[in-house]
Amino acid sequence: MKERKLPFLRTPYNYDTDKVSDETGLACHDPSLAQQNFRDECDINSIVRNFGLTGELPGQPISPQYGDFTGVLDYHSAVNAVLAAQDEFMELPAQMRSRFNNDPAQLIDFLSKEENREEATKLGLVAAKPISEPSETPIGETKSPEAQ
Repeated sequence: MKERKLPFLRTPYNYDTDKVSDETGLACHDPSLAQQNFRDECDINSIVRNFGLTGELPGQPISPQYGDFTGVLDYHSAVNAVLAAQDEFMELPAQMRSRFNNDPAQLIDFLSKEENREEATKLGLVAAKPISEPSETPIGETKSPEAQ
């Protein structure tokens, strides 16, 4: 008769689980990408404690707003405007883009502040203000005596 071979049974007495876990386990030595500044917002204990104090759950939805929004673009036009702004931003030199952390929104914020106009002019982002105000009469015409 043939001898039957019994399967190997792993037990705590004949098998080192810690050794096998170290050999076959996943070890992540990279720095964590989790943002720890949101720790309290995500902690269920903190959420329940705040609910007990205020009676409100976090993240209440904003109520709808009603008004006259006729000047607002439709979704398609708004997305196209954003894409056009991104394309124009990407046409700037790399050093200029890195000045604004490669973010078109930071460039727009920079240009919207009047105190940055001089620096924006030096960077070549805006045209310099004219030195004198343009005259109201076209070149080659004289003002009539009634207008003076």
